[in-house]
Amino acid sequence: MAKTERKVSWDVVRVVAVLAVVVGHITRDGPVVHPELGPFAVHLPVLFGANTLLVVSAYFICVTVRRGRTARWLGHKLARVLPPYLVAAVVTYAVLRVAAPRFGWYTPDSTDLFANVLLIQTWSPEFHFIDGSYWTMSAQVLAFAVAALLAPRRWLRGPALMALLWALIVVPVVVQLLIRRQEDGLLRLVYDGMTLHRAAVFGVGVAVWLWTQDRLSGFHLTAYSVAMLIGMEVHTRSEDTASTAAFGIALLVLAAAAGGPDWNVGPLARPITWLGGISFGVYLVHQELGYVIARLLVDMGVGQVGRLLTCLIAAVVLGWLLTRVVERPAHAWLTGGRRAQPQGPSSGGSPVSPVAGPRPVSQPSTAAAGPVTVLAAEPASRNDA
Repeated sequence: MAKTERKVSWDVVRVVAVLAVVVGHITRDGPVVHPELGPFAVHLPVLFGANTLLVVSAYFICVTVRRGRTARWLGHKLARVLPPYLVAAVVTYAVLRVAAPRFGWYTPDSTDLFANVLLIQTWSPEFHFIDGSYWTMSAQVLAFAVAALLAPRRWLRGPALMALLWALIVVPVVVQLLIRRQEDGLLRLVYDGMTLHRAAVFGVGVAVWLWTQDRLSGFHLTAYSVAMLIGMEVHTRSEDTASTAAFGIALLVLAAAAGGPDWNVGPLARPITWLGGISFGVYLVHQELGYVIARLLVDMGVGQVGRLLTCLIAAVVLGWLLTRVVERPAHAWLTGGRRAQPQGPSSGGSPVSPVAGPRPVSQPSTAAAGPVTVLAAEPASRNDA
């Protein structure tokens, strides 16, 4: 197999997306969920980062899933994402058990911890997310499983693949329109539990990959992306059109990263690559822990600029620790020290320049990362794109 070269452009996309998630949650969602946090020096009015990360994740699923045995590929993926997630969830739970009662916030209980550890938070309104950002995890793991299942199926090509891609847009929209007439019931349970409102986001990642392989025209990719954005407006009931538009712009940048030459960022390449390598860890620890830190800073009288900078630095430091102490050692131990498949952006590994592989392509079905909605106790985070 041909050797692949690292593309810094993917790290740029990842870093911008993760920073958008962090800044958006802290400055936009934080004061809504917890008004006592007050305004920040910067306010990001649109949310698009988690959607962007899930598109990139789906793209790299297509790049890597057909390399070797899919069972081994799936094992590597789960070994990469689950250990840091579980540690982050337990640590966040422990911190909230202490801090939330003091602040008058909702305090997660053992049932919430159980649901989050098992990634079943979306399957019942009785479960609360320990961290609103974790909605992407169940969608991501489901996407990995579906990709591993479909990758060996050689019938998944041509018209069958196109039908599946468009079904990822059409079917969830139809389900959404049906459940508006009846908010409770089986359709609602499946819609929420499987995060169907984000299925098309993964479809866009697959479509972008097909386009780079000359298996999808630019016109078809554009039409599919526009249809996905329209479907997103249906799912969110047009309550955050600005974020949908921002996500559309992010897709143009992502397509440039996928289909164009690597970006020359000069001396910024090294820090961007480093930040890209810890972006998954940053994503896992930034939101609820960031709210706790922001509240402590408010109590200490720290100003708007100081609060924002401290939250950003804390997210990076904690994300680095999670990556260095948990993610990488756990992955090496669980995989017997074998070198991992090149990882997609949501899994903390190094993005690579894709090399055209044998035909067919895998199709993940269902993120977090997609992202526009969280089905949890943090209402503002439900529109996280």
